[in-house]
Amino acid sequence: MEPKLPRGSSDPATAVHQRDTQVDTLNRLSAAISQSGSLELALQSTLTQLLALTDADMGSIHVMDAGTNSLKLMASQGVSEGFVCAERRIPIGDCLCGEAARTGGLIISGDLTNDRRLTRPACREEKFGSVVSIPLSSRERTLGILTVYAKRLGAFSETDQDLLVLVGRHIGVAVENAQLSARMRELAVVEERGLIAQEIHDGIAQSLAYLSLETTKLQQLLEGDPKLAKAELGHIRQVIKETCEDVRALLVDFRMKFKEGEGLADTLNRCLEEFSQQTAIRTQLIMSGDLSTLPAAVQVPVFRIIQEALSNVRKHAQAHAVVVTTAVSSSTLEVTVCDDGLGFEPEAAAERGAGHLGLGIMQERAAHLGGHLRCDSQPGRGTTLRLHLPLGGSVR
Repeated sequence: MEPKLPRGSSDPATAVHQRDTQVDTLNRLSAAISQSGSLELALQSTLTQLLALTDADMGSIHVMDAGTNSLKLMASQGVSEGFVCAERRIPIGDCLCGEAARTGGLIISGDLTNDRRLTRPACREEKFGSVVSIPLSSRERTLGILTVYAKRLGAFSETDQDLLVLVGRHIGVAVENAQLSARMRELAVVEERGLIAQEIHDGIAQSLAYLSLETTKLQQLLEGDPKLAKAELGHIRQVIKETCEDVRALLVDFRMKFKEGEGLADTLNRCLEEFSQQTAIRTQLIMSGDLSTLPAAVQVPVFRIIQEALSNVRKHAQAHAVVVTTAVSSSTLEVTVCDDGLGFEPEAAAERGAGHLGLGIMQERAAHLGGHLRCDSQPGRGTTLRLHLPLGGSVR
């Protein structure tokens, strides 16, 4: 077991040792937080290590729940099941822990047996001797509280308190990052649902509406011109086949995700390999600069834009080859998707309202990132899509 932090001392050698111990502790706790995929597991691991390094016997970590204006228990150690059950939710301002959350300041009591601020029955039943409650803060916002308890009176030295305050700040940043990531995932899901709905509307729904009209026409032809009706039936079958292919491609596109430890470059290579196997269209990926420097919030939508471009090649281009080029600099990301297919006249397609090309979907994604997408094409000379994305300070 790790030795407890030394008690406060005026000896210079001891002071240096205390500082070194604090730095080592913070490094290990930061590693524990960053390496865990779950905030709850990270907080539990942090609490376990922290108790081993201080004079605390028990501890708990609560996180603010803005929806209920209360503190939610996320981790605990050394306390009874009754305490855990009773302290799952703490009103802000209630007892010593709630007061730490309300004021955003450290709360300490060296003798809980005579402290009138101890108002919650569960805390009294645990028979704590002393307690320190520290706000978990980030950018001047209190996001929760870290509380450590000891059975004996006056257990926590100034060294312990200093360490706990520093740890509280580290945990506060981790909590804020986890909350931001959760909100980004929620927004990404909402956005992706909207884009899927648009993809279905622009492709599958239009095909079904067209088939409905064609079947009505077929019914009329059956009564007057059976030969023409037979030809019309063949056309309907072809549209149904193409629509089924669109559905399968849509499912494949949205099932393809970044694997654990995989970046944009690896995912693009895998995507192009699968695309080539499915369509027999030759593919090539040319990269300049390091795609791994792009934030995840940029990598995923850029990948989706390229996916949509490849989908257009599959559905419309009748191409033999497609080349994807990426170029990353400190200020911009440039992506081109170039095929040698049939090509088309962009202005004429726009006049016809050819939404099935998916350009609107890609342009919406690009605009959401602060960039823009341009389509260059001529009949018989292929199509090139160009994504320009200013990065500014977004590159790590």
